[in-house]
Amino acid sequence: MKYQDVLIRDNSFRIGDSKFTLTKQGTAQIKTVMTNPATGAQSLETAYAKQG
Repeated sequence: MKYQDVLIRDNSFRIGDSKFTLTKQGTAQIKTVMTNPATGAQSLETAYAKQG
């Protein structure tokens, strides 16, 4: 298990290359910067998580 301090501000927090934002009650948007190891090109991946 690893622990990291996070700053929670404006309904969002960042861990590493990912940012979690509460968009509405029970739903969060997760954005992660992905780096291609072969080319170094970066892309932004977006996903949503819903509380079940």
